[in-house]
Amino acid sequence: MIREMALATKLEMTAETLLWRGVIARTIQVWLSKPLRPKREAERYLFENSADLSSVCASAGIDIVRMRTCLNKVRGRTLPDLLPIAT
Repeated sequence: MIREMALATKLEMTAETLLWRGVIARTIQVWLSKPLRPKREAERYLFENSADLSSVCASAGIDIVRMRTCLNKVRGRTLPDLLPIAT
C-alpha cells in the first residue's frame, strides 16, 4: 500500500500529486515503525478529521475514507510484519 501511494502508475500523475502521495506514505511509515511519540503523532494525523489531511489527500488524489479503511486493517501491526504483504 505504501509503495502504491508513493509510486504512481498512471502517466497523468503530476509532480505535485506524487509529492503529496509521498507525504502520506511517509506518515504511514512513521505510524507503522517509529518510536511511540512520533507513532502517536502520525496516528493522530491520519485518523483525526482535519482540514489539513483532507487537503493533502485531495492533492494526492487519495480517497480519505478508503485510505482509513485500509489503515484500520493494519492497525496494531508493525512495518516489518507488513513488508511480506506489501511485496
